[in-house]
Amino acid sequence: MEYEKVYVFQPESERPAKRRRVEPQGLQTSWRRRRQVFDRVWSGQQQAIDARLDGINASTVNKVWHFLERAVLDEQPGRIPTGIILTGADGATGPGIAKQVAERIRVGKHRRILLSLSSSSGTNLKALLKTLIVKATSRRTGSSDDEELDDEDDELRNPRSTGPKLLNYDLQLLQDHVREHRTEQVIITFEDTEAFDGDLLSEIIELLGCWQDRIPFACLFNIATSIDFLQQRLSKAAVKALAGQVFDVALSSVEVEQVCEAMFDTDTPLWLGSALMSTMLERQHDYVVSVDSFAAAMKYACMSHFYANALSVFLGLEAECHDIAADHVVAVRQLGSFKTYARRLLDDHQVAVLKEHLESDTALRLLVRDKVAKGRQKLSAMVQTLKVIRLVQQRLPHTPVSSMSSLYVQAMSGKLIGSPLIRALLLTIRKAPSNIVVTLLRDLMAFHTEKHTPTIPDCQLLLTRFEDLIESQKHSTKPLRSEDDSQNTTLRTTVVAQKVELSKQKSALSEQDKKYTELLGILTSGIEDIFASNLVNPTDLIFHEIFVYDLKSPYREVFTPRPRHAIERALATPHDYLDCDCCGSGQGDEHVEATLAATQPATAVLYQLYLESGSLINASDLWQAFQAVLGDGGEEAETMTLFQRALAELRYLGMMKSTRKRVDHVAKVMWQGL
Repeated sequence: MEYEKVYVFQPESERPAKRRRVEPQGLQTSWRRRRQVFDRVWSGQQQAIDARLDGINASTVNKVWHFLERAVLDEQPGRIPTGIILTGADGATGPGIAKQVAERIRVGKHRRILLSLSSSSGTNLKALLKTLIVKATSRRTGSSDDEELDDEDDELRNPRSTGPKLLNYDLQLLQDHVREHRTEQVIITFEDTEAFDGDLLSEIIELLGCWQDRIPFACLFNIATSIDFLQQRLSKAAVKALAGQVFDVALSSVEVEQVCEAMFDTDTPLWLGSALMSTMLERQHDYVVSVDSFAAAMKYACMSHFYANALSVFLGLEAECHDIAADHVVAVRQLGSFKTYARRLLDDHQVAVLKEHLESDTALRLLVRDKVAKGRQKLSAMVQTLKVIRLVQQRLPHTPVSSMSSLYVQAMSGKLIGSPLIRALLLTIRKAPSNIVVTLLRDLMAFHTEKHTPTIPDCQLLLTRFEDLIESQKHSTKPLRSEDDSQNTTLRTTVVAQKVELSKQKSALSEQDKKYTELLGILTSGIEDIFASNLVNPTDLIFHEIFVYDLKSPYREVFTPRPRHAIERALATPHDYLDCDCCGSGQGDEHVEATLAATQPATAVLYQLYLESGSLINASDLWQAFQAVLGDGGEEAETMTLFQRALAELRYLGMMKSTRKRVDHVAKVMWQGL
């Protein structure tokens, strides 16, 4: 050990002989029920997410599976069947393909082995072969790619009764395992192909090609760049050893949209707010993490709401609302949306209704159950309206189609109501020709059959009038156009005071075009009414705090943590975490920097001395300064113990290290804020 002296902790008071049983009280009494509600809610969400993700690349998985099947039947000596999966710049879809292939192997009980290698599996050929053989021959599932394999103990017991001992990176071990278990194929997935060293990747491919006649290898490469770039990094012998086929997969952005649409289903009991959702999408775009990580972020957000918000118990079954504890009803009365609702009742002179809700817990429970159900229905109708917007954008030519996630973020923030996007969309509909409008109207009628979908009044009658009007135009092959169409507008040039002025002038419309313009106005008015009635601001709904979750801080602390900032803050200003008077800056001012004091923790004192030092710190000077801060009140042995423990903790945190330049000095490794 580097430090022999230790500090022995002796507690002043002994622990009780018997642990006390503390029963949950207040809002914590609903903890078990909230956990059950979360398990039930997320199980349904997870099934919807898995169903969408399994279907998005189903065709690609089928092609990869058929390719592997043909590779078993059509053997090519000396050449490895290789599937090249082009994942695109995000590179997050490839592992999902391998996971679905592994699931097929497991369900079908095929005699095949699928293992994955990453750039961290080994720094040289020897370590990479060790990892490959261990994963292929081990009966344990879920072995890590980062499993450490030492160079020592290279000899392994030969599974055969006779013969020489084999080294643990000898592929003869894998050949014996394949022969013993009658394995049809050994599939190797290279997860991050671009991160591999080019020479190392060439060496492993050439070696696998030499063993191809004894071990039926097959490879799957996840490529984020291009095939030409991969070919440039490999040697000629490695390229000749591969018999490849290219497969295209869906981009990670498409998978994210599928996860979002699964979360925005009409039966979703909990909705994520705009601030939280935009933060999650920004993180996914900036860091390009896998879609499984994005789904885990969704799960953590739901978990944070149900675990931390006691009022989420009202999202359970309607029959369970009557026996919710009275403390939860008292908490409901403290919600901001309920206070706004009470103020509205007073403005409407409904004092008796408000008095009943304030005095009767039963009446308030019924109000919560009713308003939460109606609020969820409004948000479901809003999501269906977003689908209507995307449907209209898809049917109108030269109109960009917005993603569902971006529309959801705008709608949940209340910015989509009367936005330029909606105004431009309605104007484009008014300019559309008759053939486009009739197709759009038919698609809207087919879409209106879904649950919670808003409908246009007299949609069938309106479609019939459009069809009759087009039927009367049989002699003309041109579609009907409205007066807002640019083709019905001409430019007029006039000269005034030697200046040329241009003005727009409407062309003369036929009777059919006038009737078409009138019908088109009815259609756009109906669509505009749908947008106005269903695009609501969630914060205007009563009890939105129960079924909408929009807190960013728990999410950021878990998925984008700043541990170094937290450690530096705790050591520089321990009062922020300890909340004690002895460690404070004094005078009750939070903006004044904390000064050195003997009452502060020893590690915090040494860290502040560490900040005042240079790149090389004299250990003797540091000890004298530390002893001067703590004072002469304590024994020197105890002060030395605190100093050595604080020094060891700073070294454990990676802030300093020993140096060979000067034996009696320590080197400073980190600087604050860098």
